[in-house]
Amino acid sequence: MRRLNPCCPRRLAPLNAPGIDVLDLDGRTVMPGMTLGHTHIAYLNVLDGREVLFKYSVPDLTLAAARNAENLLALGYTAFVGAGSVSGLDMALRRAVDRGELRGPRITPCSRDLMVSGPPERRNPEVKKRIPTDLMRLADTPEEMAEYVATEIAQGAEIVKVFSSGDDTFPNGRSHELLFTPEELKIAARTAHEHGALIRAHSRGLDGIRNAIAAGVDVIDHATYADDEALHAIAERGIFVVPSLYQPHMLLTTGTQHGKTTEYLETLEFEAEVANTLRILPIMVELGIPIVAGDDFGFAWTPHGTYAKELELYVETAGIPAPTVLTWASANGARLAGRGDDAGTVQAGRLADLVVTNGDPAQDISVLSRPGGIELVLLGGTPVAGSTEPFRTGTQRHAQPDGTPAPAGAVR
Repeated sequence: MRRLNPCCPRRLAPLNAPGIDVLDLDGRTVMPGMTLGHTHIAYLNVLDGREVLFKYSVPDLTLAAARNAENLLALGYTAFVGAGSVSGLDMALRRAVDRGELRGPRITPCSRDLMVSGPPERRNPEVKKRIPTDLMRLADTPEEMAEYVATEIAQGAEIVKVFSSGDDTFPNGRSHELLFTPEELKIAARTAHEHGALIRAHSRGLDGIRNAIAAGVDVIDHATYADDEALHAIAERGIFVVPSLYQPHMLLTTGTQHGKTTEYLETLEFEAEVANTLRILPIMVELGIPIVAGDDFGFAWTPHGTYAKELELYVETAGIPAPTVLTWASANGARLAGRGDDAGTVQAGRLADLVVTNGDPAQDISVLSRPGGIELVLLGGTPVAGSTEPFRTGTQRHAQPDGTPAPAGAVR
């Protein structure tokens, strides 16, 4: 993040350089564009796992995903990394954005969820018959696992989503239960890496976290019951962690407003998960684990567009300093997306994926959720949200050899 210095000599600005638009951002803060590291772009205010797949038609989800992708830009997120793509919509969005047919952030597309019908001792072929393969892949054998991983990557996935443990909200396995066997995880990870993709594992329970580490995954999602030994292993291997604090907190505190009964909420162990997440976050920071921001947005209690509220919770409830949390959302997110050398910091020669704010998020992170707090977003130097007009001091535009105007933007 860079706070612009009003005393900076004007002679340092490239006022007379060809092809440069000069913006006077005196008094504003310029920060790197953020990366949402765990994204279900096609979740649409769902209440449970069944609604994820069956509440809306695929055309409805496609339109919603396109809207969500464009809205990410206005909220300062210039990239996202998928974490489970209903019907492969991540891949379709990536192609449409790359072709210029849709406006959206830089996308690292995820596979469909690669799931199993239940824990190893409760595998049920009948469950597999009820889930259309185009929506979500259920693989109950090692051979199917390898085949599905390769197929998803061939269709455009750059990161593969698997499940080392269940989740208290899942119908097929609780947070402490294993879903994939250790061997299945290893096969999935090996296949993904052989085909040049990353792999991420939904891992809440401790045994699932340990199995994910042993399998060689690149990302552990949630890590809610991690112990100190597991954290040291994660740090030693440089595994990314996308923790989960906001989603369980919001379900516990607002779930009754969305039809969840008090009795149902009491069956969840999310209070214990929240407590351990609060315990391990400072330890992960101390160990240098690459943490990336992003939670399960798209549920009714965590609607798309409220991403900055997650960052606020890390600061206000977990006590993590705002500059550290912003690094999770910017530099670390860029690293996860494979752009660690090109994005994630405000630095000469890097991609001009930039956010201009009216206030300093490093001092008050709520700037990012405040109406009008984000005034301008650039993607590769091109304005994609807000307007440059209030900041223009002059324009030096020169024709290119073919006579067309030179592109705006001082950096790429």
